[in-house]
Amino acid sequence: MHTGKKSFPVYRKLSDFLKERFGERVYRVTVDGGFTCPNRDGLNGRVQPCAFCDERGSGAAHIDEKEALQFQYETGCRKIAEKLGIRKFIPYFQSFTNTYAETDVCIARYLSVMDERAVGIAIGTRPDCIADDLLDWLGKLSEEKLVIVDLGVQSLTDRVLDLVHRGHDAASAVSALARLRQYPKIHTCAHLIFGLPTETRQEMMCATRLFSEFGVNGVKLHQLNVLKRTEIARWYEDGRVSPLELDEYVDIVANFLERIPPDVVVHRLSARADTHSDLIAPDWGRLHLKPTQKIVDELQRRNSCQGKFFGQKPQGAGSTGDRL
Repeated sequence: MHTGKKSFPVYRKLSDFLKERFGERVYRVTVDGGFTCPNRDGLNGRVQPCAFCDERGSGAAHIDEKEALQFQYETGCRKIAEKLGIRKFIPYFQSFTNTYAETDVCIARYLSVMDERAVGIAIGTRPDCIADDLLDWLGKLSEEKLVIVDLGVQSLTDRVLDLVHRGHDAASAVSALARLRQYPKIHTCAHLIFGLPTETRQEMMCATRLFSEFGVNGVKLHQLNVLKRTEIARWYEDGRVSPLELDEYVDIVANFLERIPPDVVVHRLSARADTHSDLIAPDWGRLHLKPTQKIVDELQRRNSCQGKFFGQKPQGAGSTGDRL
Protein backbone atom coordinates (compact mmCIF):
# COMPACT_ATOMS: atom_id res chain seq x y z
CA MET A 1 0.00 0.00 0.00
CA HIS A 2 1.29 3.44 -0.87
CA THR A 3 1.80 5.50 2.26
CA GLY A 4 3.70 8.46 0.85
CA LYS A 5 2.77 12.00 1.72
CA LYS A 6 -0.26 13.18 -0.22
CA SER A 7 0.42 16.23 -2.36
CA PHE A 8 -1.89 19.22 -2.57
CA PRO A 9 -2.04 22.17 -4.96
CA VAL A 10 0.18 24.96 -3.71
CA TYR A 11 -0.24 27.48 -6.52
CA ARG A 12 -2.73 28.28 -9.29
CA LYS A 13 -1.35 26.96 -12.57
CA LEU A 14 -2.05 28.55 -15.93
CA SER A 15 -2.99 25.14 -17.34
CA ASP A 16 -5.68 24.76 -14.67
CA PHE A 17 -7.01 28.26 -15.30
CA LEU A 18 -7.31 27.60 -19.04
CA LYS A 19 -8.97 24.24 -18.54
CA GLU A 20 -11.48 25.78 -16.12
CA ARG A 21 -12.33 28.51 -18.63
CA PHE A 22 -12.51 26.42 -21.81
CA GLY A 23 -13.38 22.96 -20.52
CA GLU A 24 -10.33 21.30 -22.09
CA ARG A 25 -6.60 21.74 -22.41
CA VAL A 26 -5.44 24.81 -24.29
CA TYR A 27 -1.87 25.46 -25.44
CA ARG A 28 -0.07 28.63 -26.40
CA VAL A 29 1.59 28.67 -29.83
CA THR A 30 4.59 30.99 -29.90
CA VAL A 31 4.98 33.21 -32.96
CA ASP A 32 7.36 35.99 -33.92
CA GLY A 33 5.33 38.96 -35.14
CA GLY A 34 8.27 40.84 -36.64
CA PHE A 35 8.23 43.61 -34.03
CA THR A 36 11.22 45.41 -32.53
CA CYS A 37 11.42 47.63 -29.43
CA PRO A 38 12.27 51.26 -28.60
CA ASN A 39 15.59 50.21 -27.06
CA ARG A 40 16.74 48.84 -30.41
CA ASP A 41 15.47 51.14 -33.14
CA GLY A 42 16.75 54.40 -31.69
CA LEU A 43 13.41 56.18 -31.43
CA ASN A 44 13.89 56.70 -27.70
CA GLY A 45 17.15 58.51 -28.39
CA ARG A 46 19.51 55.58 -28.02
CA VAL A 47 20.21 52.11 -29.33
CA GLN A 48 20.90 50.20 -26.15
CA PRO A 49 19.05 46.93 -25.52
CA CYS A 50 18.17 45.89 -22.00
CA ALA A 51 21.32 44.52 -20.42
CA PHE A 52 19.83 41.04 -20.06
CA CYS A 53 18.19 40.79 -23.52
CA ASP A 54 19.71 38.69 -26.30
CA GLU A 55 19.39 39.14 -30.05
CA ARG A 56 16.16 37.12 -30.13
CA GLY A 57 14.42 39.52 -27.75
CA SER A 58 13.44 36.69 -25.39
CA GLY A 59 11.93 34.78 -28.29
CA ALA A 60 11.90 31.00 -28.56
CA ALA A 61 14.89 29.52 -30.38
CA HIS A 62 12.75 27.11 -32.43
CA ILE A 63 10.86 29.96 -34.11
CA ASP A 64 12.16 31.14 -37.48
CA GLU A 65 11.24 34.82 -37.63
CA LYS A 66 11.77 34.76 -41.40
CA GLU A 67 8.74 32.53 -41.87
CA ALA A 68 5.32 34.08 -42.39
CA LEU A 69 3.21 34.52 -39.28
CA GLN A 70 0.51 32.16 -40.53
CA PHE A 71 3.10 29.48 -41.32
CA GLN A 72 4.62 29.77 -37.82
CA TYR A 73 1.18 29.44 -36.27
CA GLU A 74 0.06 26.55 -38.47
CA THR A 75 3.28 24.66 -37.82
CA GLY A 76 3.00 25.15 -34.08
CA CYS A 77 -0.66 24.09 -33.97
CA ARG A 78 0.00 20.99 -36.06
CA LYS A 79 2.90 19.79 -33.93
CA ILE A 80 1.02 20.30 -30.66
CA ALA A 81 -2.14 18.68 -32.02
CA GLU A 82 -0.24 15.65 -33.30
CA LYS A 83 1.65 15.19 -30.06
CA LEU A 84 -1.00 16.01 -27.46
CA GLY A 85 -4.35 16.02 -29.25
CA ILE A 86 -4.96 19.68 -28.40
CA ARG A 87 -7.78 21.38 -30.32
CA LYS A 88 -7.74 24.93 -28.93
CA PHE A 89 -4.83 27.35 -29.04
CA ILE A 90 -3.65 30.79 -28.00
CA PRO A 91 -1.21 32.47 -30.39
CA TYR A 92 1.53 34.01 -28.26
CA PHE A 93 3.42 37.02 -29.60
CA GLN A 94 6.56 36.69 -27.49
CA SER A 95 9.65 38.26 -29.06
CA PHE A 96 10.47 41.93 -28.41
CA THR A 97 7.62 44.48 -27.96
CA ASN A 98 4.48 43.29 -29.69
CA THR A 99 2.51 46.53 -29.45
CA TYR A 100 5.34 48.65 -30.84
CA ALA A 101 3.96 49.60 -34.26
CA GLU A 102 1.06 51.55 -35.71
CA THR A 103 -2.21 50.29 -34.30
CA ASP A 104 -3.53 49.06 -37.67
CA VAL A 105 -0.29 47.14 -38.23
CA CYS A 106 -0.56 45.47 -34.82
CA ILE A 107 -4.19 44.51 -35.36
CA ALA A 108 -3.50 43.07 -38.81
CA ARG A 109 -0.74 40.86 -37.42
CA TYR A 110 -2.88 39.66 -34.52
CA LEU A 111 -5.86 38.86 -36.75
CA SER A 112 -3.69 36.90 -39.19
CA VAL A 113 -3.45 34.09 -36.63
CA MET A 114 -6.85 34.40 -34.99
CA ASP A 115 -8.63 31.50 -36.70
CA GLU A 116 -11.46 29.32 -35.38
CA ARG A 117 -9.02 27.33 -33.22
CA ALA A 118 -7.77 30.43 -31.42
CA VAL A 119 -9.68 30.95 -28.18
CA GLY A 120 -7.55 33.94 -27.27
CA ILE A 121 -4.31 35.78 -27.83
CA ALA A 122 -1.26 36.55 -25.67
CA ILE A 123 0.80 39.66 -26.38
CA GLY A 124 4.17 40.39 -24.83
CA THR A 125 4.93 44.08 -24.43
CA ARG A 126 6.36 46.73 -22.11
CA PRO A 127 4.69 49.45 -20.02
CA ASP A 128 5.60 52.41 -22.23
CA CYS A 129 4.43 51.05 -25.59
CA ILE A 130 0.65 50.52 -25.52
CA ALA A 131 -1.28 53.09 -27.55
CA ASP A 132 -4.71 54.13 -26.27
CA ASP A 133 -6.54 53.09 -29.44
CA LEU A 134 -4.84 49.69 -29.45
CA LEU A 135 -5.78 49.18 -25.83
CA ASP A 136 -9.39 50.06 -26.69
CA TRP A 137 -9.35 47.46 -29.48
CA LEU A 138 -7.92 44.81 -27.15
CA GLY A 139 -10.58 45.71 -24.60
CA LYS A 140 -13.31 45.06 -27.18
CA LEU A 141 -11.66 41.80 -28.24
CA SER A 142 -11.58 40.67 -24.61
CA GLU A 143 -15.39 40.64 -24.64
CA GLU A 144 -15.20 37.69 -27.05
CA LYS A 145 -11.78 36.09 -26.58
CA LEU A 146 -9.25 35.65 -23.80
CA VAL A 147 -6.79 38.54 -24.17
CA ILE A 148 -3.58 38.14 -22.18
CA VAL A 149 -1.28 41.16 -22.00
CA ASP A 150 2.14 39.97 -20.87
CA LEU A 151 3.58 43.16 -19.38
CA GLY A 152 7.33 43.30 -18.86
CA VAL A 153 7.51 45.01 -15.47
CA GLN A 154 10.70 43.12 -14.47
CA SER A 155 11.29 45.24 -11.34
CA LEU A 156 9.69 48.08 -9.39
CA THR A 157 13.08 49.42 -8.28
CA ASP A 158 14.05 52.46 -10.36
CA ARG A 159 17.75 52.09 -9.56
CA VAL A 160 17.69 48.57 -11.02
CA LEU A 161 15.63 49.52 -14.07
CA ASP A 162 18.09 52.30 -14.86
CA LEU A 163 21.09 50.03 -14.34
CA VAL A 164 19.85 47.46 -16.86
CA HIS A 165 18.84 50.17 -19.39
CA ARG A 166 15.19 49.24 -19.28
CA GLY A 167 14.16 52.61 -20.70
CA HIS A 168 11.20 53.16 -18.38
CA ASP A 169 10.73 53.59 -14.66
CA ALA A 170 8.41 51.97 -12.12
CA ALA A 171 5.92 54.83 -12.56
CA SER A 172 5.49 53.78 -16.20
CA ALA A 173 4.56 50.28 -15.07
CA VAL A 174 2.11 51.64 -12.51
CA SER A 175 0.52 53.88 -15.16
CA ALA A 176 0.18 51.02 -17.65
CA LEU A 177 -1.39 48.77 -15.03
CA ALA A 178 -3.87 51.49 -14.08
CA ARG A 179 -4.87 51.84 -17.74
CA LEU A 180 -5.19 48.08 -18.20
CA ARG A 181 -7.39 47.87 -15.12
CA GLN A 182 -9.99 49.95 -16.96
CA TYR A 183 -10.59 46.88 -19.13
CA PRO A 184 -11.55 44.24 -16.56
CA LYS A 185 -11.79 41.38 -19.06
CA ILE A 186 -8.18 41.78 -20.20
CA HIS A 187 -6.00 39.29 -18.35
CA THR A 188 -2.90 41.24 -17.31
CA CYS A 189 0.16 39.14 -16.55
CA ALA A 190 3.17 40.86 -14.94
CA HIS A 191 6.65 39.60 -15.82
CA LEU A 192 9.20 39.84 -13.01
CA ILE A 193 12.90 38.95 -12.97
CA PHE A 194 14.45 37.92 -9.66
CA GLY A 195 18.21 38.32 -9.27
CA LEU A 196 18.76 41.53 -11.25
CA PRO A 197 21.98 43.36 -10.31
CA THR A 198 21.89 45.18 -6.94
CA GLU A 199 18.23 44.35 -6.24
CA THR A 200 17.70 43.18 -2.68
CA ARG A 201 15.28 40.51 -1.55
CA GLN A 202 13.15 43.16 0.15
CA GLU A 203 12.96 45.11 -3.11
CA MET A 204 11.94 41.97 -5.03
CA MET A 205 9.15 41.39 -2.53
CA CYS A 206 7.82 44.91 -3.09
CA ALA A 207 6.39 43.66 -6.38
CA THR A 208 3.65 41.91 -4.39
CA ARG A 209 1.89 45.30 -4.42
CA LEU A 210 1.09 44.78 -8.10
CA PHE A 211 -1.62 42.34 -7.08
CA SER A 212 -3.04 44.10 -4.05
CA GLU A 213 -3.10 47.60 -5.57
CA PHE A 214 -3.67 47.01 -9.28
CA GLY A 215 -5.55 43.75 -9.48
CA VAL A 216 -3.00 42.09 -11.76
CA ASN A 217 -4.43 38.74 -12.87
CA GLY A 218 -1.30 36.72 -13.54
CA VAL A 219 2.42 36.55 -12.94
CA LYS A 220 5.34 35.13 -14.88
CA LEU A 221 8.51 34.72 -12.82
CA HIS A 222 12.04 34.50 -14.20
CA GLN A 223 15.46 34.09 -12.72
CA LEU A 224 18.17 36.26 -14.24
CA ASN A 225 19.82 34.18 -16.96
CA VAL A 226 23.20 35.36 -18.21
CA LEU A 227 23.24 34.97 -22.00
CA LYS A 228 26.11 35.40 -24.42
CA ARG A 229 26.36 38.66 -26.35
CA THR A 230 24.55 40.67 -23.69
CA GLU A 231 25.85 43.40 -21.42
CA ILE A 232 25.02 41.22 -18.41
CA ALA A 233 27.45 38.64 -19.81
CA ARG A 234 30.27 41.19 -19.72
CA TRP A 235 29.34 42.13 -16.16
CA TYR A 236 29.37 38.45 -15.22
CA GLU A 237 32.84 37.99 -16.71
CA ASP A 238 34.01 41.03 -14.71
CA GLY A 239 32.55 39.61 -11.50
CA ARG A 240 29.87 42.31 -11.23
CA VAL A 241 26.94 39.89 -11.49
CA SER A 242 26.33 36.70 -9.55
CA PRO A 243 23.19 34.78 -10.57
CA LEU A 244 21.03 33.27 -7.87
CA GLU A 245 21.70 29.72 -6.80
CA LEU A 246 18.73 27.41 -7.27
CA ASP A 247 18.04 27.13 -3.53
CA GLU A 248 18.09 30.93 -3.20
CA TYR A 249 15.66 31.32 -6.07
CA VAL A 250 13.34 28.64 -4.69
CA ASP A 251 13.22 30.41 -1.33
CA ILE A 252 12.48 33.81 -2.88
CA VAL A 253 9.73 32.46 -5.13
CA ALA A 254 8.11 30.52 -2.28
CA ASN A 255 8.10 33.68 -0.16
CA PHE A 256 6.64 35.65 -3.04
CA LEU A 257 3.86 33.17 -3.76
CA GLU A 258 2.86 33.12 -0.12
CA ARG A 259 2.20 36.87 -0.32
CA ILE A 260 0.15 37.21 -3.50
CA PRO A 261 -3.59 36.50 -3.75
CA PRO A 262 -4.52 32.83 -4.15
CA ASP A 263 -6.50 33.54 -7.33
CA VAL A 264 -3.57 35.05 -9.25
CA VAL A 265 -2.72 32.78 -12.18
CA VAL A 266 0.92 31.67 -12.20
CA HIS A 267 2.02 31.51 -15.84
CA ARG A 268 5.56 30.39 -15.10
CA LEU A 269 7.80 29.85 -12.07
CA SER A 270 11.21 29.97 -13.75
CA ALA A 271 12.77 30.69 -17.13
CA ARG A 272 14.26 27.63 -18.80
CA ALA A 273 16.89 28.44 -21.38
CA ASP A 274 16.59 26.59 -24.67
CA THR A 275 18.65 23.41 -24.89
CA HIS A 276 20.98 24.90 -27.48
CA SER A 277 20.84 28.47 -26.22
CA ASP A 278 23.74 30.73 -25.34
CA LEU A 279 23.21 30.42 -21.60
CA ILE A 280 26.34 31.14 -19.55
CA ALA A 281 24.89 30.98 -16.05
CA PRO A 282 23.30 29.73 -13.90
CA ASP A 283 23.69 26.09 -14.93
CA TRP A 284 20.29 25.25 -13.48
CA GLY A 285 18.72 27.65 -15.98
CA ARG A 286 18.69 24.76 -18.47
CA LEU A 287 16.60 22.54 -16.21
CA HIS A 288 13.01 21.93 -17.24
CA LEU A 289 10.91 20.62 -14.35
CA LYS A 290 13.30 20.59 -11.41
CA PRO A 291 13.03 24.29 -10.39
CA THR A 292 9.23 24.16 -10.35
CA GLN A 293 9.21 20.89 -8.43
CA LYS A 294 11.64 22.28 -5.86
CA ILE A 295 9.37 25.31 -5.34
CA VAL A 296 6.37 23.01 -4.85
CA ASP A 297 8.38 20.84 -2.47
CA GLU A 298 9.45 23.89 -0.46
CA LEU A 299 5.89 25.15 -0.06
CA GLN A 300 4.73 21.68 0.97
CA ARG A 301 7.64 21.45 3.42
CA ARG A 302 6.38 24.69 4.99
CA ASN A 303 2.80 23.36 4.91
CA SER A 304 2.12 26.51 2.91
CA CYS A 305 0.64 27.63 -0.40
CA GLN A 306 0.06 30.64 -2.64
CA GLY A 307 -1.71 33.38 -0.71
CA LYS A 308 -1.08 32.02 2.77
CA PHE A 309 0.32 35.33 3.98
CA PHE A 310 -1.43 37.62 1.50
CA GLY A 311 -1.95 41.04 3.04
CA GLN A 312 0.89 40.73 5.54
CA LYS A 313 3.87 43.03 5.21
CA PRO A 314 7.26 41.41 4.43
CA GLN A 315 9.56 40.99 7.41
CA GLY A 316 13.30 41.62 7.36
CA ALA A 317 15.26 39.43 4.97
CA GLY A 318 18.17 37.31 6.03
CA SER A 319 20.07 34.39 4.63
CA THR A 320 18.49 31.74 2.45
CA GLY A 321 15.71 30.10 4.39
CA ASP A 322 14.59 33.20 6.28
CA ARG A 323 11.02 34.29 5.66
CA LEU A 324 10.53 37.68 4.03
